[in-house]
Amino acid sequence: MDKRFALALGLSLLVWMVWFLIFKPQPERPGDVRQAAVQTGETKQAPHPTSVSGGMTAQRSIPVQNVKEEVTVSLETDKYKVKLSNRGAKIESLMYLYGGRKIELVVPAKKLESSGIKASGELEFNLYQEKAEFQGGAALDSILWSQEKASATSVKFSATVRNFHGAPLVYERVYEFHKDKYYFDVHQTVRNVGRAALSMPENRLIASTSDFLGPDMDFSSNYNRVESVYYLNDGFETGSQGGGLFSSEKELQSAAGQVKWAGVRSRYFLMLMVPQGFAGTGVIHEGRRNHGVKTGIEVPVGTLQPGESATKSFKVYVGEKNKQKLVDVDPILRDAADINILIEPIRDFLIWCLMKINLLFGNFGWSLIIFSILTKIVLMPLTLKSTESMKRLQELSPKIKEIQSKYKDKPEVMNKKVMELYKKEKVNPLSGCLPLLLQMPFFFALYSALINSIDLWQAPFILWINDLSMPDTVYTIPHTMAFMGGFNINILPLVMTATTYLQQKMTPGGDSTQQKMFMKLMPFIFLFIFWSMPSGLILYWIMQNVLQVLHQLYINRRAAGKTA
Repeated sequence: MDKRFALALGLSLLVWMVWFLIFKPQPERPGDVRQAAVQTGETKQAPHPTSVSGGMTAQRSIPVQNVKEEVTVSLETDKYKVKLSNRGAKIESLMYLYGGRKIELVVPAKKLESSGIKASGELEFNLYQEKAEFQGGAALDSILWSQEKASATSVKFSATVRNFHGAPLVYERVYEFHKDKYYFDVHQTVRNVGRAALSMPENRLIASTSDFLGPDMDFSSNYNRVESVYYLNDGFETGSQGGGLFSSEKELQSAAGQVKWAGVRSRYFLMLMVPQGFAGTGVIHEGRRNHGVKTGIEVPVGTLQPGESATKSFKVYVGEKNKQKLVDVDPILRDAADINILIEPIRDFLIWCLMKINLLFGNFGWSLIIFSILTKIVLMPLTLKSTESMKRLQELSPKIKEIQSKYKDKPEVMNKKVMELYKKEKVNPLSGCLPLLLQMPFFFALYSALINSIDLWQAPFILWINDLSMPDTVYTIPHTMAFMGGFNINILPLVMTATTYLQQKMTPGGDSTQQKMFMKLMPFIFLFIFWSMPSGLILYWIMQNVLQVLHQLYINRRAAGKTA
């Protein structure tokens, strides 16, 4: 053999051995497999997806896909009209069918962007291996999956990921809808189709809900805020966003514990994932301000041997904040409606009354006015008794002042003598507040109905009042012209303040300086409290004021006639 050839061969073997020692292949380790996708056909590497939430993609796997065309599948049940896309195996459109209305619960990303919210808006039910993927997105979120329509009401998607060592892991996602149910099932499967055992980071996956839930509204209003909700250990909780007073951002929020359900809550609707046959081991949700409200359940997944798979199924409720519908799906969802147990029956009765009255008038504004009149008629005996008691109280004012002057240095004796006078004259000093106190449950129930009931959403009245569930804003002062940001000009709160002031002027009351000052300030306190409340609520309060003024006019005229 030629010496030069032998020397070259020896050097080559030495270089190869050094390279092997330094860069030798490592055995497959937990966490090496990251999400990507493959479809049957020509293989090419997919680009790293851009995160809608602004984070970097935690991409460590190689997405290979062959499907070149996006395909959509449409399904319809008695409750939903759905369009699914093989891009990310997600729900592109979900129409909620209710009372002849078709309410779209997918908010376009462009609409959210214009509202200053970073979210995709589409209904996605992804699996993530790491928190960074959960926050920043993974390849499976945006590439094309293979799909097949398993039946008239179910669709199956599948994709495969390969790590840098070529170890394959198949993901399958099946959406199964039901003809007359307010929920559908999502079956998530991971299957090891390689030759070596594979483990997930921390022996779990993160099953995620979508990052937003409609319908499309003015998201600058606090009433229309969307938030994370979940049931952790033994209690219902909501996820918070933003960093408070001294911080503009929060990172992901997470907590360990038994998770019975998790999801997203908008003003009128809920989307909740309920694990079937297992419980989550932790919850995670987006914490950054002005981002979507994606919520995840940590799902335990052990080591997968070659050919072994793990399937996790979820029942997904998508519907109104209706406690009965929630309980029909699963009793564990009862608290998700988040309606006060004392107010709930009054609220349901009030909505029932409004719906029945509306059959006659076809306008919820007029229905509210009729309901106000009916409420006033029902409470009229108490109102008459209250008015009489207040009149008697005013007549006793000189005697009360005399007692107060006589026993001003003995407050205990003074109070005892005043109470004896009330008892002797059969006057209850608190009776004047009784009608107002009895109206409070109706007031809070109406507030709950206007905030949570889809029946009253976008219900118009007359003139500029086009939505009783929102403030009756006629003009917004731009933030460049206001000291503290933009400012809405609302008419009904001003009308309410005027009628409240008029009612107070006409209603007999105490003569003390403190009472007079309070009566003067109360209308303006109400103005501040009610300024941004739903116009339907203020309309009800205005009607109560007007009816009380008319009643007081009648009382005054009757008293004047008796005097004459």
